[in-house]
Amino acid sequence: MLRTPGGISCAMKRIICVNQIVASACVLLLALTLSGCGSDTTVSKLPRYSTPSSKPLPEEYRVLAKHLGMSMKSDPAQLQKKRETSEVMADLQTALLDLREIKSNDKEIMYVSAQVRDAVTVVLERLDNLNSLPKPPDEGTLFVGSFVDGFFGNFAGGYHRGLDAEAKQNALNSEMQPLLAAIDRIDAAQKMLPKIAEKYSATLSDSTGLIIADFNESWGDSGPDDWIALQNLGETLEDCTILVELTGANGEVRKNVHFLKTWPESTCMWGRYQGGEKILGKTVDRTTVVYVKEMKVTIYSPQFATRIDYTYKGAEKDKDVAYRCEKLTFQGAYQPYEAGVIWDTQRGAQFTMNGVEFLPKCRVDLTFRKGDQAKIWYWDYDSWTKGETKTFDTPAGGLEFKPDTIDFEVSFPHTNYKHKAILKVDQESNKLVKIQD
Repeated sequence: MLRTPGGISCAMKRIICVNQIVASACVLLLALTLSGCGSDTTVSKLPRYSTPSSKPLPEEYRVLAKHLGMSMKSDPAQLQKKRETSEVMADLQTALLDLREIKSNDKEIMYVSAQVRDAVTVVLERLDNLNSLPKPPDEGTLFVGSFVDGFFGNFAGGYHRGLDAEAKQNALNSEMQPLLAAIDRIDAAQKMLPKIAEKYSATLSDSTGLIIADFNESWGDSGPDDWIALQNLGETLEDCTILVELTGANGEVRKNVHFLKTWPESTCMWGRYQGGEKILGKTVDRTTVVYVKEMKVTIYSPQFATRIDYTYKGAEKDKDVAYRCEKLTFQGAYQPYEAGVIWDTQRGAQFTMNGVEFLPKCRVDLTFRKGDQAKIWYWDYDSWTKGETKTFDTPAGGLEFKPDTIDFEVSFPHTNYKHKAILKVDQESNKLVKIQD
């Protein structure tokens, strides 16, 4: 399977000492505990039934799509596997042998096969060269070595150590540039699979009651990856080419293509999409977009085809965030005014977060109330970790009274979900006691 661009660049990043993205166990637990694959909320104007294809799918297309399509698995744990360079290269060599045997009357199949074959040849050559080149020390080793040389007066030694590392890195970079270009060619070739598959596919029809789509975006402690889940509620399908188009909040679009030789009935298939990493100023391994708002799924097979328009921004994302915040808790206390020698402690509150390991960028709104009086302030944070206590100071002279209650609200970008509580101030201990959510 050509894990494009993920599998190739994953091995490549190990070679040049770039940290891999390791999917956290939280993502896996989330994937396994989500209720099925979501609910069938799509509305389609397509015909109720597909007309099966009258043109048999060429065997050479199956070979091409098997190697070029992205993986989908019925068990999401299988998508967590880290792959060594030798394993990636073995898969590429197997793909190259198969691609060399492809002979077809379909000119598009031949064109795509040739493009992939040439690109894989370059990738194998460059990976082999990268393996054989001496590697520069990591930044920490280089820094320590240069510091020791400089401390003992060997300034020239520190300088030449840096030049040696730079020369090694430049040699690696010279191999990386054509390798990255070859990966781009493979990625572009993958996008051509749906166009070929459509020629041998059944006509598009309504997916209601047959296919359910669900998308789950990376959020908080759920790990770095996004997940797609597609459930087949109908009969077993063969030779499915699946085009997934993701649209981000800023209009960015990413297209991913999967191929399933067999998709059994009542089976949910999972796909993992990554945010990517920067290598030589280029983002590699990126198979998703920032803040997904829409997803379009098109399925082509000789017996059935459909298109699903799925809106993630809004209710679907709110549901996912609410699910991840089910165990979210806060402990709080009112902070009274205290005069100090150098500075004063202003009235405010302190809150400690628990229940989840990590919250992403968030906004906290506090409303201090006493009788008819109310004062509101908000604070923005890039993150909030489990057990961390944050202090919410009001401006000097801004809060003139000790509140009876505090309205506490945590909100997040690109979702309407909010964690809310009304808290009573214990007038003796200053502890905050929840009145209601």
